[in-house]
Formats: sequence, structure tokens, C-alpha cells
Amino acid sequence: MVRKVGLTDSVGFACLEDLQLSNSYMWGTAISLDYCGREDCIKGWKFGPYVRESYVIHMVKKGKGTFTIAGKTYELGPGQAFIIRPGEETTYRADDDDPWSYMWVGFHGYRAEDFIEAMGYVKGSPIIKIEQMDTCAECINKMLEYSQITRINEVKRMSALMLLFATIMEDNASDAQESDNIEYPSKIYVKAAVDFITEKYMNKIKIDDIADFIGISRSHLTGSFKKEMGVSPQEYLINFRLEKAASLLRSSKEQINIIAYQCGYEDSLSFSKAFKQKFGMSPKSFRNLEVELETKDAKFGHEASKL
Repeated sequence: MVRKVGLTDSVGFACLEDLQLSNSYMWGTAISLDYCGREDCIKGWKFGPYVRESYVIHMVKKGKGTFTIAGKTYELGPGQAFIIRPGEETTYRADDDDPWSYMWVGFHGYRAEDFIEAMGYVKGSPIIKIEQMDTCAECINKMLEYSQITRINEVKRMSALMLLFATIMEDNASDAQESDNIEYPSKIYVKAAVDFITEKYMNKIKIDDIADFIGISRSHLTGSFKKEMGVSPQEYLINFRLEKAASLLRSSKEQINIIAYQCGYEDSLSFSKAFKQKFGMSPKSFRNLEVELETKDAKFGHEASKL
């Protein structure tokens, strides 16, 4: 029979604890789940003063309560969440008239502070908002559901944890300015852009579309392309389309206006102009030259076979 780690499950209270003992390969990683739960608190219920060893986020679904840290008390209500960092002494208490129902998740890892900052938390300000509380609740419930000690459930819990973090980040993206704070290597952006162009070059796409798809500004994408490829994304897109067109002119008998359309040009005149600028001749001349060269190659091969 498969064991369950520290599981308590009832109508008003559920928690999954002692996950540190079962996280077989999560230690030393970016983020590892330690525990999670949910509770409908009774009036005036209090926890603390207490010092945590893990990072803990509490999310208030309904009702009210207070959170005290470093001598300062905060009043919280639905749609808010507070963070506790390791080593911080805190106390929190449910309201006497309208006690809160909340959820929590405890975790550790060398990227914990990066994740917390991306969620909108800053030093000295332990409270943030959460708009997608139902999604967060689903994530917590999934973690509680995956309670058996198996490698698969371990990964499923981590998947739910990552979705929870992403949801909170999304709700606080403007506050955390996540896109400005995290800098990925330029080659990652360029690869994503090249993959997009390879798949979509035949459509009417713009560089702004590519930048929006990746999640960066056009100027950032342009800088990354020039650094990694030596050309702008616009130049790369044009060259990619024209190389595809040249290949089709060699290998097919499609009309030139059809090939232009297949390569992302709705106007055959602008296609011909761009093609001539790159190859030094019109698409028609290029095709005729290729046919002539193929004929000569075939004739030469035939003559050589007689020798």
C-alpha cells in the first residue's frame, strides 16, 4: 500500500506536511514544496508568535484577519496574501466577527527570492493582491490531492506549485515588472523568434507580432538579433522569405505571383523588387537561369557518360 505524507483532510481543515522527507530529488533545486493546506478559521483563532524555516504564503479567500511582523500589524481581507520568510517572527489572527478562510503553501530553494519578487513582494511590504483566487485554490487542492508518496505525484505537486506561482505573478505583473526584472540570454529570444518565423513566414506577420509572442519589446528583440545574428529581425524575415521563394522557383512550376503569396508577399510587385535587390535579377530571370543551368548540367552529364 502506498503511504501518504502528513495528510489531514476534513471539511474545514486540510494540510499536507512533511514533504521534505519525500522530496527525493528536489533538494538543492530552484524551488521545492514543503507543505500546503487550507483552513476555515474559527473566530479569534491565533497562530504565533512563531518563526518559520520555510517561505510561506497565505492567501485569504474570504473573511478578515490581522498579520503582525516586525512590530507592525496589517489588516487583510479577501483577495490578499501575505508572505513569511525564513527566520521572521510572525503572528496572525482571525477576526472575531468575520474570521478568515485562507490557504497556504510553504517552500524553499535557491530561487525562492526571485520567485517572490516576481510575485510583487518587496522587502518591508509583505502584502499583495490576488485576483485569480479560484485558480489559486484549485492549485492548492491539486497539491492536497497528490498526497501519495510516489515520484509521479511529487512532480504533479511541483507542477501545481508552479501554476500557483505563475497565477500570482500574473495578478501582480505590473507591480513586479517581471518582464523588466528578469533578463534571459539574447540567444533564447532569437531562437524563439527564428522558430516563429520558420512556422509563420508565409503569413502577414510583423516584427511587433514576433516580439509580442515572445513577450519582449521590439527594440529588445532587434538588439538581441543584431547581437546574435548580425542583422535585424526584419532583415532576417525578408531574407528567409526570399530564400524560400528562390527554392520554390527552382523546384516548382508555380506561377510567380503564387510563390510570392506562399512566401508572405501579397503584392507580387513588391516581391519582385525585393527579390531583385537580393539576387540581382527578377524572379522570372532567376527561374529561367536556373532552368538553363540545369539543362547545361544535364547535357554535360550526358556527354561525360559517353567518354
